Amino acid sequence: MLSINEIKSLITSEEGYNVEFKKSIPSKVKEITEEICAFSNAAGGTILLGVDDNNSIQGILFSNAKRSAL
Repeated sequence: MLSINEIKSLITSEEGYNVEFKKSIPSKVKEITEEICAFSNAAGGTILLGVDDNNSIQGILFSNAKRSAL
């Protein structure tokens, strides 16, 4: 599990080979599983949900439907 400081460091270093930002949970589970598969087939990585492409923390609200889909 990443510490708060590690997460902040990832956000300030921007997206790259092993860091991906997602502003929201994709509507189709396939979209997030493709990202996970890509990281697992490479050197690993981190997907940060609730962070936009401008390195701004937006946060996410999880509905019961989203929790069930994951």
